[in-house]
Amino acid sequence: MSTLEEIWTQARSKHTGVHLDTDDYESVIYRGIKIVNSEKGIRIYSTETEFYKDITKRFVKDSFDIGVKEYLKKKYLRKLENIEKSIQIEMNGSKNHKKFSYLKAMRENIINKYNEVNT
Repeated sequence: MSTLEEIWTQARSKHTGVHLDTDDYESVIYRGIKIVNSEKGIRIYSTETEFYKDITKRFVKDSFDIGVKEYLKKKYLRKLENIEKSIQIEMNGSKNHKKFSYLKAMRENIINKYNEVNT
């Protein structure tokens, strides 16, 4: 179990992470996760929506990498569930072939991302 300080250090050492530093705080964005270190402490946010959601308490604290993987797995499974619901609605409703093809391609894309995280 890592502390938030250790997770912060691991996040800062990511070469593919984007560092966003201001006078008030330092932060890193990596694969949809924003981790912020300010005088108020270290917080972890999901950048999935327009308004970032604080996920500090739910973030798996074994290590930064494990926490990111677990977050991405849940995110992709949630997206797959929503796509499946949309496909069911489309098949039971208007049966628009273009939308159905789009949803299938989207599902395939999310499945590939999920498999990438799992390996």
